[in-house]
Amino acid sequence: MADIDTTAERTDEELARAAMDGSRRSFEELALRYKRRLFVYLRPRLGSDEDAEDMVQETFLKLYRNIGSYDPACRFSTWLYTSASRLAIDAFRKGKASRGKTVGIEGREIPDPAAGPDRAADGSLIWDEARALGEARFRVLWLRYGEDMTIEEIAAVLRRTKLAVRVLLHRARTGLAGRLGAEATRAAGARPEAAPGAAGH
Repeated sequence: MADIDTTAERTDEELARAAMDGSRRSFEELALRYKRRLFVYLRPRLGSDEDAEDMVQETFLKLYRNIGSYDPACRFSTWLYTSASRLAIDAFRKGKASRGKTVGIEGREIPDPAAGPDRAADGSLIWDEARALGEARFRVLWLRYGEDMTIEEIAAVLRRTKLAVRVLLHRARTGLAGRLGAEATRAAGARPEAAPGAAGH
């Protein structure tokens, strides 16, 4: 009973250690915390909501079976996203994932967990624009700002060097800033040649 009473208060790593000791409730709590976030992360690579949901379930099933291989010295989220990325790569190679394009999703229908109450309105716009940058750039932005991972953790998840992650993140931020600037201009009704204050409504 103590496990059930205190599960929600534990860190991810504490829950993972308890799951390693046989606590199914602890693993269920981890799945509850991450299933929506993992869906948002995986959806651009896969062909449909159903495929993304299946991949989320497959990821958690794999982790549950292999919980004994979790290293408590690492963040649980790094282990989770690394496993999910590998499964998505396997699906891509087997032709189960979309090829050559990023499939958009409606960010306003799927609240991004990274958007807190103080930035929920702007958060959906930011992530909509991030998705339009392409799968690789969206993933690196999501892991850095949605999951607050370090460069080293992102490199482990994406199986890239730290330098490659830094370059990708820089390009993603630059692209996102450009898109958000253009979106703000469109929202204001301004034309590029228009003088400040001359925009119509």
